[in-house]
Amino acid sequence: MKIKIRPFEGSDTSNLLNLFYETVHFVNNKDYPTEHLDAWAPAQPDLKKWKSRFKSSDTFVAVLDEKVVGFGNLEQSPIGIGMLYVHKDHQLQGVATVLLQALEKRLKKNGAKTSSVEASITSRPFFEKRGYILVRENSKMLNGTEFLNFIMEKELTLNDQGDMKEKKKERATFRWRDLVVNKMFDLMIVIAGVSIAFQLNNLKLSNDQKSLETFYLQSMVVDLDKDIQMAQANLVDIKSDRKLVSDYLKKLEQPEPSADSLGIVIVETVWFETFTGNQDTYATLLASNGFSALGDQAIRNQITEYYKQYQSIERFDEVYTELMFRFYSYFSPYCDFDKKQIVDPTVVGRVETRNILLITLGQLNDSVKIYTEMIQKSDRLKNSIQSAIQKRKT
Repeated sequence: MKIKIRPFEGSDTSNLLNLFYETVHFVNNKDYPTEHLDAWAPAQPDLKKWKSRFKSSDTFVAVLDEKVVGFGNLEQSPIGIGMLYVHKDHQLQGVATVLLQALEKRLKKNGAKTSSVEASITSRPFFEKRGYILVRENSKMLNGTEFLNFIMEKELTLNDQGDMKEKKKERATFRWRDLVVNKMFDLMIVIAGVSIAFQLNNLKLSNDQKSLETFYLQSMVVDLDKDIQMAQANLVDIKSDRKLVSDYLKKLEQPEPSADSLGIVIVETVWFETFTGNQDTYATLLASNGFSALGDQAIRNQITEYYKQYQSIERFDEVYTELMFRFYSYFSPYCDFDKKQIVDPTVVGRVETRNILLITLGQLNDSVKIYTEMIQKSDRLKNSIQSAIQKRKT
């Protein structure tokens, strides 16, 4: 039967996570050790977090014979493919290709001219066969484990094998032209003497500097996109938790408040997703003294100021995590967390219940402000960097 592609539905979450786990542990195990697989696809994922992630991105589900056989999504708006996984029992059946075509079609519809992906060692050959070109090797941390993958890109205007052959020709021609130009530089250096050689060398260094600066700025845009995506997802969850807590505090003002909805408030609030910053490029700049490659002082200052706010996020995460431990310890004797039900309704009338909910609401209000400011700063920095990249192109 024909493979069908449809949008993600909330009820798909468990199926997709089971598929994700089995694919990683049974398909990617030939390229990654067990500890990498466990960090990549934990046995007990956070359903709430993943459901939010699927809903907040363009997620497509592949169905064959009424069975979910794969999924993919776009996370690095507007040009990034985030995930692409096919069920271990349906490998090499064209599922990944159909999903990739759907994702690329959506990217084109959104106006993107280039598609990018962080390909694993296992998936790299698949993407290469479909026109993706290696940009660079990439090292990233995931749940405390360092992974090797590959940043790959494809021009979306290239949609058939003929175009790809033409593109390879262009790239080959470009490489030979570069070689000839460099040899001419070297020859002129020998002939023209020290004065001209010095000028030519400065020109070459200037061109190298410009390329290096553009590379750093483009990499930082990728990091910022990830920050924005994670901050937006966390903000959605935080606002939802804030509303639950706020609404229940209003119920406590009423005579004989019901315990029915308190269980939902407790369980939903206690699951808190901390923020994991994406600062690989910034860390590289600091470690290699790469800031000297950025010629725009205003952007350097803006970058430094942006990453300082990570400290505010980290402080909030630490404080709120401690609060959630207290929250959990306090409500544990009164609540069945699996069923989201109150087993001892006397908790509703306790002064401590109201106090801990008020403290939680205050922390949630602070976090809404922190994450909102972070998203605004991320957007401003991203816009500044993209403007600087555009100026260098013109």
